[in-house]
Amino acid sequence: MIAPDPKLLCKQAESYYYDFLHKETIQLIPEPIVSHINHCATCKEQVNQLRAVLIKSEEHLESDQKEVSSAVTELLKLHFAYIGKPVTCDIVKPFLLGLLDTALEIRIPTPITIHLDNCRQCSEDLETIRRLNLSHRQLYRLSQLFADETSKDKVNCLQARAAILSVVFMRLHETNADVLRHLCICPGCQKALYDYRESVRSDLLLNRSDQKEFPCEQVSATDIFDYVVPYGLNPAKDQYAKFRGSLTSHLVTCPTCLAKMQQLHNTVYGIVEQTESGVVTLYHIDESAKAKAVCETEELYAGFPIRAEVMEQKDEVKDEQPAPAFNIASALKGKVSTINRKLTVKTIATVAAVILIGFALLLNITSAKAVTIDQICKAIEKVKNVHITKFVPDKTEPAQEQWVSRALNIYMTKTAEQCVFWDIANGVTKIKHLDTGAVETTRLSAENITGIEKKMSGSLGLIPFYDIFDIPADAEWGHANKASLEVDETIEAYDLMWIDRKYINLVVFKRWRVFVDPKTNLPQRTEFYQKLATDSEYSLKSAKMIEYLSDSEMQEVIEEVSF
Repeated sequence: MIAPDPKLLCKQAESYYYDFLHKETIQLIPEPIVSHINHCATCKEQVNQLRAVLIKSEEHLESDQKEVSSAVTELLKLHFAYIGKPVTCDIVKPFLLGLLDTALEIRIPTPITIHLDNCRQCSEDLETIRRLNLSHRQLYRLSQLFADETSKDKVNCLQARAAILSVVFMRLHETNADVLRHLCICPGCQKALYDYRESVRSDLLLNRSDQKEFPCEQVSATDIFDYVVPYGLNPAKDQYAKFRGSLTSHLVTCPTCLAKMQQLHNTVYGIVEQTESGVVTLYHIDESAKAKAVCETEELYAGFPIRAEVMEQKDEVKDEQPAPAFNIASALKGKVSTINRKLTVKTIATVAAVILIGFALLLNITSAKAVTIDQICKAIEKVKNVHITKFVPDKTEPAQEQWVSRALNIYMTKTAEQCVFWDIANGVTKIKHLDTGAVETTRLSAENITGIEKKMSGSLGLIPFYDIFDIPADAEWGHANKASLEVDETIEAYDLMWIDRKYINLVVFKRWRVFVDPKTNLPQRTEFYQKLATDSEYSLKSAKMIEYLSDSEMQEVIEEVSF
């Protein structure tokens, strides 16, 4: 009788190490393999090494950064599910939007990214979407659209087409989420919607009337996206609808802006309906590839234990066979983990978690128990009334005071010379000259209303960027040194630091410091600093004090101004 080769058994056992560590899956392992692992010193050592890494990964995921880590883990898990499997354009399409999200940035080669490296069509689609400068929420909804299963449609074409008129005239509150979804996933209804909007635009061109002054050139893809791609919207819960009234009333009567909407329609749904390019990629785990790449620095994936294969779709494609075994400890310390060739769902999650440990810095994941900028922005979005006082160096009096009431739909500013009150609901602005007490009342222009509505629905100017996703990818976020600051113990201080290259020879280093109440994640004070490359220290440029008011307190402020 020929005894089994121990080395061969080790290779076979390697793909069961993860399942061996869990009671619910160990019973699925063939008995000869379980017996071998229990008696093989080499396998026992590697199982212990894996156990130690998993414990560390679980500790990492249990931190206060679990929300961010989980998102990246899920993304990596989905990417690495395609190890050894053919990746086509249709598979990559739903991943495009996640690759544009700076909070989920991936800087290691995955089965999805190597397809983008080798498929011109997919890389061009990625750049097309990037140029739209969509918000995080819009990118998320678009990725959901790309991955949607049309077989689960709850609405028929007849029901959806009855709502086309409401959608074209941007009265989304007359529809519902299911109808909007159907209009986005049904090619026939997409075309009907496009044709109806085009007929409206043509009528406006034939019967063009004088338009009120409106900055059409400033209308961006972000502004019109929700009305072109209403996928994922629930009109019944749109808290910002009242802030877009002036924009939509202009859009439905402007052939120029409707043309922009038609162009965006063609761009987005062109990608949705686009056929395969014919490029198929395979991502193989191969430790020898890592060793080879060390010597060949020109290789795109130098230093990674992977091998990429590119072929045409007509070629025969087979799933990868188990690769030769290699030392698990070194693989886990490397850039890609290869614990299991067949990759069960749990194993894929483990691979993603392990990668997170090694790449936490690259992914800009903040330290445990830290408040993130995203949490601050989400808290600001829920604010109803706020009073912001801005100071500049060498001045004891405020440079400007600002009151914003989303509850009352008003916006007010005050300087040493005047107080300006924007009444959005009534479409007027009042200017009170503080030296004389005289009040001027004028009608708000469409441009004024659009600008004010944008300020009221954004971050209120409390962060140095209009949108969190405008923050440079290489910006640094972390705790400020409280030892040198006069700040209450209950308040936490953070610094956001980045480099602004204004011109070729002018580099400005910037720092935004925010003092946050960790119970509410709301900023209490902010400070903005900057320095040139020739400066040794940062200089303070401005500071803001923030006070959150009730509706009654806000009303009292307005009455005191006596407009």
